[in-house]
Amino acid sequence: MTTLMGKFKLTGRSPLFVLQPMLHCKKQQFVEEAVRLISNKKIGKKSDFVQARNWVGALNVTGLPLNQFILRYDRASGPGGQNVNKVNSKCTLTLSGLSNCAWIPQEVRNILSSGRFRYYAKGSDSIVIQSDETRSRETNKLKCFEKLVQEIRQTCQFPNDTTAETSKKWNKIKEKANKERLLDKKVHSDKKKNRSKIKFNY
Repeated sequence: MTTLMGKFKLTGRSPLFVLQPMLHCKKQQFVEEAVRLISNKKIGKKSDFVQARNWVGALNVTGLPLNQFILRYDRASGPGGQNVNKVNSKCTLTLSGLSNCAWIPQEVRNILSSGRFRYYAKGSDSIVIQSDETRSRETNKLKCFEKLVQEIRQTCQFPNDTTAETSKKWNKIKEKANKERLLDKKVHSDKKKNRSKIKFNY
């Protein structure tokens, strides 16, 4: 499980999530950002985060508010015999105004509109999903909703709760990194001073 956040990605390989820096991040920046993420100052309120994670975990087709979606049926293309030309079996599902859909947690809406959700149309702030995989319009409609649920679950992944032990660990790492940074500055400063003391006699 990997969730991108700014210059970092959260990788859930164990009950405790691990923060991995992207290649262009410096060590000190990474540690400081890690501590901020651990303390929930950058990823939002803990209660909102938990609510969003629980909502995604419980998401299923039967629980969706069907009256919030617009369904359109058109003639399908491709193979299918004469049925393709006679029946409007292709289904297009649209959820308009995603940013105002209060039934979806704000944290989830933020992720869906961030550009990582493949079915999101930024220009219209809508989710648009199509299916013409079968000759049955009802089956294609069901497949649209299944695609929606599956893609939300794959896109909206959240780290597990952070324990006090993990927070303490990252605070220690930050303290150590600060000491190393100050030591590096002192060494660099001493080198500059030593260079200025060298005199050349011609």
